[in-house]
Amino acid sequence: MFLLTRHEGGPILTPDKNLQWEKEGVFNPGVVLVGDEVVMLYRAVGEKEAYISRIGLAKSKDGIVFERASTEPVFWPKETFDKWATEDPRITQIGEDFYVTYVAVATRIMQDGQPFVGSVPLQTTTALLRTRDFTSFENLGIISPENSDNKDIVLFPRKIGGRYCMLHRPNLWDKTWHEIIKSKGETVTWPYDVETLPEHPGIWIAWSDNLKYWKEHRLLLHSSHHTDAKIGPGLPPIETADGWLIIYHHVITTENKDAFIYSVRAALFDLDDPTKMIGKLPYAILNPEMPYEKEQLSPIVFPTGGYVVDDTLFVYYGASDRYIALATGTLSELLAELKKSKI
Repeated sequence: MFLLTRHEGGPILTPDKNLQWEKEGVFNPGVVLVGDEVVMLYRAVGEKEAYISRIGLAKSKDGIVFERASTEPVFWPKETFDKWATEDPRITQIGEDFYVTYVAVATRIMQDGQPFVGSVPLQTTTALLRTRDFTSFENLGIISPENSDNKDIVLFPRKIGGRYCMLHRPNLWDKTWHEIIKSKGETVTWPYDVETLPEHPGIWIAWSDNLKYWKEHRLLLHSSHHTDAKIGPGLPPIETADGWLIIYHHVITTENKDAFIYSVRAALFDLDDPTKMIGKLPYAILNPEMPYEKEQLSPIVFPTGGYVVDDTLFVYYGASDRYIALATGTLSELLAELKKSKI
């Protein structure tokens, strides 16, 4: 059985009470190794009244001790499609450029610290940034499909078969949503075969020639237990000699309908055909167990960034939607477990 090991010092980044824009929480970071430096873009929340998220920048020499590179956010809401939040950055290097996917929220999330009930249900999109210095960003716009309420988009670090590839988690692409739309008699152009819809939101794969328009959406992984609520991509896929390593989050329901338990899982896919699964572990490799992972309503370990050095896998995750934590493991041991697991 393979389990990640937490950094013994607890969270590696906590809110700075002197910075108004992050004093309530720093979590769900994108992390990338650049030369001998680890670069982190992290989600920050400074107040709970409207719950607006911005993105900060921190750097490290050892992947453990991080120093903020700026006392101001390096990216924040400024477009019509992200005017209420810029959340959960994930970083992928493709060639000389770094691409950052982030959740863009166009409508109010909270008001006076309570969920805001607007005229329409809250739906999110995911947008894409391009940068080389992590302080100036070119916004390439929304890349998630319409009518999908889409989060957790991660890019593969190179083209496969001459095309770009991504994983995503459309919250509305499940049987429940499909039945609701059908019962209303509404017309929607589906970008997939509706017969493949899962019971709960799952992980989908898609392809693109230009990183902007994505097609051939196909369900890649679905949840398999009656207590599951959803699963979604975590880290950008990691290329190994044995296949694409996918570290993802797995969410189950609790007796409290507003609370969920988030854990970390792993699967392995073929390098030449990432729709072909090699193995999937039937258990979590990290569960929320520490006090700092269970502070809020939902126990949460939410993986969003990582890399490999020699044979060590580094996984950075949001804990309790409040802190950034680190867990590590031996890559070869994880791959061995995945290859002998039954699909």
